[in-house]
Amino acid sequence: MRRQDRAILAGRQAELVAALVGGGAPPVGFDAARVGTLAAALRAKRGRAIERTWPRLARALGPDWPEILARHLREVPASPASGSLGDGRLLARRLAAVDRLPWDGRLELLAVELRWRWPADGRRLSRRFGLGVAAGRRPWRVGEQPS
Repeated sequence: MRRQDRAILAGRQAELVAALVGGGAPPVGFDAARVGTLAAALRAKRGRAIERTWPRLARALGPDWPEILARHLREVPASPASGSLGDGRLLARRLAAVDRLPWDGRLELLAVELRWRWPADGRRLSRRFGLGVAAGRRPWRVGEQPS
């Protein structure tokens, strides 16, 4: 395959991905109904993953959960770098910003924020707490002084 053909194919693939996950128009030559159906299926799959990853948030929002989740899925493009954990984190932070995050959701968000850090590029990185385990030392226990 020539370089020019690869560039054209990459451009068409980018248009299709934008239509599927970003809500863009389907590329020329694609069946709009099929692209719309597949985009809806991908949003539903993404929503189920968020609900599985953030069960306390989903339960705390109760009957409002489907509407809030649907709005989030429409307005915020998926971020493969952070997965459903990062996607739910963004949803929880958006709800907190408008003072609509219930206490169970706040607790779940706090647990995630304590366990992970999120650089600007959207990746999820583990926080490292220096307990001496990595250096081969016995970790200290509550009530004793770390060495």
